[in-house]
Amino acid sequence: MMRQKNIIICSIFQIAFLIISTYTTKAQHLISYQFLDHYTKQDIQQLLADYGISASVITPEFAVDYYKVTYNTRNAQNTGNTIATGALVVPTGITCPLPLLSYQHGTTSKRIKVPSARGGAFEIGVIGAALTGSVTAMPDYLGLGDSPGFHPYVHAASEATAVIDLLRTARELKDSIGYNLNDQLFLFGYSQGGHATMSAFKELETNFSSEFTVTACVPMSGPYDISGVQSTTMTADTPYATPGYLPYVILGYQEAYGNLYNNLSEIFKSPYDTLLPDYFDGTHGIGWINNRLPDTPNLMLDSAYFQSFINDPNHFVWSLLKDNDLYNWAPQAPLSIYYCTGDEQVFYENALVARDSMHALGATHVIAVNFGQLNHNNCAPLCFLSGLALFDQYIDLSGGMIVHDSITNPSTASASNGSITISVSNGNSPYIYEWQGGLAGQTTATIQGLSEGNYEVRISDSIGCFLYEDITLTAPTSITDIEAYKYFKLMPNPADNFIYLKILAPLSDKIHISIIDMSGKVIYETKNALLALYRYDISELKNGVYLVRLQSQNKAYTQKLIINH
Repeated sequence: MMRQKNIIICSIFQIAFLIISTYTTKAQHLISYQFLDHYTKQDIQQLLADYGISASVITPEFAVDYYKVTYNTRNAQNTGNTIATGALVVPTGITCPLPLLSYQHGTTSKRIKVPSARGGAFEIGVIGAALTGSVTAMPDYLGLGDSPGFHPYVHAASEATAVIDLLRTARELKDSIGYNLNDQLFLFGYSQGGHATMSAFKELETNFSSEFTVTACVPMSGPYDISGVQSTTMTADTPYATPGYLPYVILGYQEAYGNLYNNLSEIFKSPYDTLLPDYFDGTHGIGWINNRLPDTPNLMLDSAYFQSFINDPNHFVWSLLKDNDLYNWAPQAPLSIYYCTGDEQVFYENALVARDSMHALGATHVIAVNFGQLNHNNCAPLCFLSGLALFDQYIDLSGGMIVHDSITNPSTASASNGSITISVSNGNSPYIYEWQGGLAGQTTATIQGLSEGNYEVRISDSIGCFLYEDITLTAPTSITDIEAYKYFKLMPNPADNFIYLKILAPLSDKIHISIIDMSGKVIYETKNALLALYRYDISELKNGVYLVRLQSQNKAYTQKLIINH
């Protein structure tokens, strides 16, 4: 009886080993995934409203499902594997191949304040998936979430592997969850997430270009010049907004490199040498930690150690900091670096150093975009929404569909005898036509009895691939420029108290945006515009018709704007 029991146990172990071996072969990174929640379009509209965006401006395309993912990645020392966690947000109701979007969260010292536990500004990933139709990956990073060990804060190499291995896991999960992927990949993140985004971007283009091709990248308010701009300011004899960053870097690099100290008292004076491990035990937020540290961070440091570091350019810690700088390379894909000059935590010069260095290396397409004198927290929402608007210029959910328009313009500006006929090729029939705006509810390929104006139709095929087509009808004497609708969109129009201007196509040069009344007076003007989304307050303008003009190089594109308070 005992022998029979042993045989059964051995057989169970053999079967389990075969299952595990087969599973590991097929999925080298995925360990497990868990469904957490479903977000309806109404839920996501409320998230947008929390950022000040109404349904008249942006409406989500998709509901989404939210998953926690556990996966294999490299440890911080790159000596072996470890586990990491993150989140995956999947648009529902579509089988068309989707892009991958990776969002990297900002600084957190609390283990559970991460995407896998629906923290770390996870809402951005939900909104991103719902608006762009992308499968959105959000890594927790090493040492956060369920990952063991201490978090190697702003350690470029481990940030990159955590991002890339979650992207690989997202590919492995497509059959289990039920989605398809195309070849597009977008990266964005804020604060530490900006650093992680730039690190992943560099690693992908430098070492994994045959596996992934980055379509566009938007790092935001990140410390790309850690050994220069960021460290110089953080160690100065002046107060700093978030003093907890300094010990977090030191503790994090000890985790990654293991050679900064044998005992914390070598670097930190009493009582911080004994307090810091408890402060950074993963249960306290960075704000709580900041409130218990001196406003001038270097006052925590041992005087002899600090003087040695400051006065010796060959001090080994400088080499570790330089190892995590992220500006000495020439990106190939479109790169827009967002920043605010009022940022009191991650200084805006980081963005300028990165841009100028990349330009010097030949990557002159790299741009740095200033969002004004906002502080670190207030800068974030504008960056997020503008980054998603920029990605929308590149997102392809058409599945290869090609749309053909046949139009008849109205005979006069007051006539209603225009028509539009739509036909589609290269898709999967039958096609569904959903007209927008004033034609909402119309579902035919041909619409007649139209006056001049801009018309929009959503065209989808049998597997859920879709695209939007803008068609403009103009009378022979109209001032409306048909080409303008290919380049920018006004939302809403007619407008009440504000107007959003969304750039629809990547432009090769800086642009000028003007709002002009019918007498020719310029009401608003934005010179050298670089963003994909602009907001203008028009609450004090009189009701009537205005012109909105976008000028690029020697070409100008004009649309009518109707204001009706």
